[in-house]
Amino acid sequence: MQAVPTITLPARQLFEITDAAGVRILCTAGSLWLTLDHDPRDVVLQPGDSFEAEAPRRLLIYAFEPSTFALAGAPLRNVRHRISRNRSTAIASPGVWTATRAAG
Repeated sequence: MQAVPTITLPARQLFEITDAAGVRILCTAGSLWLTLDHDPRDVVLQPGDSFEAEAPRRLLIYAFEPSTFALAGAPLRNVRHRISRNRSTAIASPGVWTATRAAG
């Protein structure tokens, strides 16, 4: 049985999955905002909530607060951890700006 990776993100940080087809995200702590490229939906996960991506699209995961989630499904080669060094860097991304603005 393969171990399921667990990722912890500080508040206002990003995690990127370049091809999210078949990836399942399970929020175990905190609050996460998920958005897929070319998909009008935005998903917010609280502890115990999960989301599974079906299409081969880039998935961005943004932590509203310190958060932890488990990844299952797709191979880890599609996963890139992209941490912004500070809040001003994070806000440079329009998607993160939208999430930050909506949260605050």
